[in-house]
Amino acid sequence: MSIRRQPDPSPNGANFGIINNGHMTAPAQVAPFSQNATQTNNVTTEAVDRARESIDDLRQRLEELRGQYPEVDGALRDLNMIAPRLDEPERDPGTVRYMLDVLVERCGGIPGVLAAAQLVQSTVTALLPGS
Repeated sequence: MSIRRQPDPSPNGANFGIINNGHMTAPAQVAPFSQNATQTNNVTTEAVDRARESIDDLRQRLEELRGQYPEVDGALRDLNMIAPRLDEPERDPGTVRYMLDVLVERCGGIPGVLAAAQLVQSTVTALLPGS
């Protein structure tokens, strides 16, 4: 029978801790002194409503300018791809960020709508994980 002569592991050492950036379905605390920290993005209905309102406002402004600028149709297509993703913002945040960048760039050439496009970008980005 051997006697354990090693000190107990100390918490917060190099081999302790779990970083979870997604969904976890298994037990996280499996070792003595282990710690678990999680991040939960709570998307409120108010935040989603603000994003939808900003999209509706931009859509209305673009509809009024339809036919006057060639970028308007592309911006409307961008909005139509972004709007359905508000229901699942965590699904593919990189793609949503890219689409928002394209939308803002497209709207930069249309007088009077850049600020509305930037508002869409900020309200939708606030829904994405890691924001």
